[in-house]
Amino acid sequence: MLEDILIISLSTFLILFFVLKKFNILVDKRESSFHKKLVFFSGKPILIGGIYILVLILISFPKDFLFLKLISFVILLVGILSDIDYLNSPLKRIIIQCFLVIFFVLIENIFIRSLSIDFLDNLMKINIINLILTIFCFLVLINGTNFLDGLNGLVSGYYIIAISCILFLTDQDLINLIYQKEILYLLVGLIIFFIFNIFGLTFLGDGGAYILALIVGFIFISNFNTNISISPYFIALLFWYPAFENLFSLSRRILSKIKISKPDNLHLHQLIYLKIKNKITDNKLSNSLTSILILIYNLSIFIVATKYYSSTKILVNLIIFNLIVYSSLYYLFSKYSKQNK
Repeated sequence: MLEDILIISLSTFLILFFVLKKFNILVDKRESSFHKKLVFFSGKPILIGGIYILVLILISFPKDFLFLKLISFVILLVGILSDIDYLNSPLKRIIIQCFLVIFFVLIENIFIRSLSIDFLDNLMKINIINLILTIFCFLVLINGTNFLDGLNGLVSGYYIIAISCILFLTDQDLINLIYQKEILYLLVGLIIFFIFNIFGLTFLGDGGAYILALIVGFIFISNFNTNISISPYFIALLFWYPAFENLFSLSRRILSKIKISKPDNLHLHQLIYLKIKNKITDNKLSNSLTSILILIYNLSIFIVATKYYSSTKILVNLIIFNLIVYSSLYYLFSKYSKQNK
């Protein structure tokens, strides 16, 4: 099965890549994307990620997942409209996302079933609270993933690692993986995309970030709900980085009285990039090296987390450790950035 998935995924990617490039479709407009000015390269990267992931979803998911495929298409379209600077209002995008996620959660019946704390679990029995929490988690993940899509290979590499953790537990017969074929398609597809992405030939774009976060969130919540041995904080840990990046950035802007709708280049990965670029003047090398360093850190954390996938206490401590590391690094690199203005 894996060989067939590789052949189908690779041929699909190459066909899409050459067609989009030949007809100059979805070429990244970096001059209208503030955060990507920081990592400018020569050439014209293609925003192939979202369309590629959608095609893999259409191929891998059965016919009875019609609504999932429809929502995936619509949220991709929202992202593409943002990429081409047609839907450039963050408020409008978040409102559209909110409605799409509400329909998605209700129709697919994809709720977070437990938080492993009795008091919170009792609250989760109230349908409206459960709905709000699930929607909130999806929106944080979707937009946090998009926040990270400023460096080559960062988002695709991060999701490759997260998916691999779930597959490892399955391979060790520790959990029963549902949607195994679908997640294998995503993993193989992301590895192929990562190879092109790390060299700046392709980008996910807003559309790719939106659809990737939605589908992976759906698959991971589904697997948590069907495997009671998995702590919910294992899933939370696997997505701590995009989630905290989103929440931290929003809090930072509010406290600094910066308009939430105004883009900036003060995300942690961008500050790290600027520090590395000061030492290594090659933009492309600095870009890729920053992504690799961040991915290595998260890989090391996820290796430990996978060993303790059912231990809520250890997983919560790992999440707290990550938040402390993030906050400390942010303070250090932001201080460096201010000193070098």
